[in-house]
Amino acid sequence: MNQETLKELISDHANNPRNQDKLERISCQCHGKNPLCGDEVMLSILLSDDESMIEKIAFEGRGCPISQASASLLTEVCSGLSVDGAKSLTQYLRNSITGNPTGSLSPSLTSSWSEIEALSTIQINPARVKCVTLAWHTLLQALEQRGTTQTVC
Repeated sequence: MNQETLKELISDHANNPRNQDKLERISCQCHGKNPLCGDEVMLSILLSDDESMIEKIAFEGRGCPISQASASLLTEVCSGLSVDGAKSLTQYLRNSITGNPTGSLSPSLTSSWSEIEALSTIQINPARVKCVTLAWHTLLQALEQRGTTQTVC
């Protein structure tokens, strides 16, 4: 993906965020923040009855366009995914961004990866990596601490 297309994607999601809302019913929720720059995201997740699937996911947040676009993309891609699939996708994205890609994604996540792969190509300095990964890190914490409200930095 060229940088111009990437800028358009980030701009679209930052200016027209998807699923920026509060869910009436939630299974878990987590508040992530980056105290260095002020980015914040609160993820609210409704899981299936057996807690294996993400039925709905929404976010509230503030911060730079990259962090808010990343949260918007997360909600679009992870809604309907299995919990294990969302965790795998998150780890793969984090590893790709930090230049340490390990393993491969299952074929069932290829379509989801194609929707967020652009995030791994953002040409940013190391201090901005957290802008991209904040929502994803918060998602992992929410899924690992189901049934509680957590704050992560």
